[in-house]
Amino acid sequence: MKRFGFKTKKAKIIFFSILGALFVASSVVAVVLLTLAKIDYVLADNLNYELKAEASVVTLFAEIRAGTLETPDETLDTSELGEKTKEIIIISPLGTKQDVVVTYNVTDGTPPTITGDEELTFRTDESVDILSHYLAEDNSGQTPELSVVGEYDSGVAGEYTINVVAKDASGNETVKEVKLVITEPPRPVQAVASANKTPYYIEVNRQQNVVIVYALGRDGEYSNIAKVFVASTGAPGSETPLGTFTATNHYETLYLVGDVWGHWTVRINGPYFFHSVPYYTKGAPWDNLEYLEYNKLGNGASAGCVRLAAADAKWIYDNIDYGTTVHIYDSDTLPSGVVKPSAIKIDENSPNRGWDPTDPDPENPWH
Repeated sequence: MKRFGFKTKKAKIIFFSILGALFVASSVVAVVLLTLAKIDYVLADNLNYELKAEASVVTLFAEIRAGTLETPDETLDTSELGEKTKEIIIISPLGTKQDVVVTYNVTDGTPPTITGDEELTFRTDESVDILSHYLAEDNSGQTPELSVVGEYDSGVAGEYTINVVAKDASGNETVKEVKLVITEPPRPVQAVASANKTPYYIEVNRQQNVVIVYALGRDGEYSNIAKVFVASTGAPGSETPLGTFTATNHYETLYLVGDVWGHWTVRINGPYFFHSVPYYTKGAPWDNLEYLEYNKLGNGASAGCVRLAAADAKWIYDNIDYGTTVHIYDSDTLPSGVVKPSAIKIDENSPNRGWDPTDPDPENPWH
């Protein structure tokens, strides 16, 4: 039996050369086919998307080196917060398809919006409801939380700066600065009415221990503040009476309860007067002042009268006519534009402590 064999050595070489070439060619073809069937891509560095932002599938990739997206313009779902997955088909250069699953996040970095007034005005006798004047909205569709930051006193007239803050569920905040104006309510007309109007009208805020003198204006109303004095009205148990009275008698010196003397006194009603802080003795030199009582100006301390510093008591004595209306009331606020004066304090160890620092007497050592 014959065996297969090569007749010559040369034929043998040619055979194996052809066989090797075929092997190489088939390997190259295989490599090319594998290359064409392969996809190669790089995902985007940032796979976070703003809530309700417009984004397409192509934005998930930084680069697609091999292959193409089947639907590159397909919209991503960014309607709700949280982690989401998207299945994407990539077509290789050979035409084969491969599914790729990409995870991305939907976040909210957009602050809410606030609409409302830049300035609000309330009266001290009104309920101050600030937040009802503002509306907050958020891109999430949820209602943000509204709050007020800043200090103010709704019972004290003045101007305050506050912030209205809107905060959404993701912690984003928007701050709106607001000017808050608190005003006094109009003074009641009956409190200043008088058949024969005098040059001045007096109010005593017993709770604040402040005397306010209004001057008669050209319009026939007491709308102009002429003077504001710090005072001492009645101590607890000896309260100055509330009501509307008429100033009458004027006394330069008057004997008072407690075996003391008042300087520059004007009767408000019955046994109640405007007068200086009491002195232990009567008459010049006025150097025997109850200085411990003087240091109580601004607080209730009298037996019912309205105590004043000597200069203030003298102004009332000199300027307030018989028949002037005096209205005494309680309020924890002062009218708009009125500031309680600071009371002078006398050093108890001072050799001048027997003199009222405001006394216009030329012998006053405080001058």
